[in-house]
Amino acid sequence: MGDIIQIRGKHKARVRRGVYRTNALTKTFSSKVDAKKWIRDIEAKLDRTNIIVKEVDNFPTLSSLIKRYLSEVSIKKASYQTDKFNFRTFLRLFDYSKEPVNKIRVQMFAKFRDKYLINHKAATYQRLMSSIKHMWHVAQTEWEYPLEDIFSKLQKVKRGNPRNRRLSDREYQLILFGNHTDSEFRKIIDFAIQTGLRLSEITRVTKEHIRVNTLLIPKRKNGNTDVEIPLSNKAIDLLQNMELPIKLKSRGIQIKWKRLMKKYEIKDLHFHDLRHEALSRYLEKGVSIQDVQVLSGHKDVRILMRVYANLNAKNIAKNFN
Repeated sequence: MGDIIQIRGKHKARVRRGVYRTNALTKTFSSKVDAKKWIRDIEAKLDRTNIIVKEVDNFPTLSSLIKRYLSEVSIKKASYQTDKFNFRTFLRLFDYSKEPVNKIRVQMFAKFRDKYLINHKAATYQRLMSSIKHMWHVAQTEWEYPLEDIFSKLQKVKRGNPRNRRLSDREYQLILFGNHTDSEFRKIIDFAIQTGLRLSEITRVTKEHIRVNTLLIPKRKNGNTDVEIPLSNKAIDLLQNMELPIKLKSRGIQIKWKRLMKKYEIKDLHFHDLRHEALSRYLEKGVSIQDVQVLSGHKDVRILMRVYANLNAKNIAKNFN
């Protein structure tokens, strides 16, 4: 609905509707009649389209828009650090970051896509583009820049099959009991396999988070806060014997993990694969998908269904024989 506020003899018209419900469209007039006419025109346009194109004299460059998005929008998101890293990579590879945003064309992003996918996976590209599209949407709506919806014209990249790396018995024995794995790091690895927690969640665990047979996770990747997850007896035992909080940060653990993989000559095994290993093991033991979902924190159960379907196919194959 539109309304009019009188300020120092002027009439400020406002329309709060659709995407402009929180950030109203406004314009000031000398005449109340003109203000009412403007409101009618804007509301009629909003009946036909979601976004009102306004006149803008000075458009920011794409790099300036990214800087504003990071400082005003992304900083409030749990994925802020990831956004910072991804946008840094984007600005290094995108050849037109100094161009005003109204001059950015779909062909520029197509060129970037082809260059980016040479050394990056489709899933990584999709996550980056998700942030860029959100920034573009914020610029169109909250910041009211009349930008073309160029991404609807950009050819989509098909995402590859989800990663399904499991530990072999040999790899499990090496990383947990091998001579190159020190005592504290062994506990961290084993705790990851017991709980399926993400690395960022593991590094934030303190003694105060431990309950009787549950663990409080202050913040999960899905945005949920103060979530309690169930713990196995082995996980409880590990926590009681671990030095908490863990001294190593996520980056330090990743570096140490890579060195360990090199020592044991293990190929293509990431620390994050321990999460997949943990969830797979619980499903193999017959724990329900709903219970595993409580542990994993997945909002979309379809992700766990893919893991289960893969395990189930192997079990069916065994039954055939």
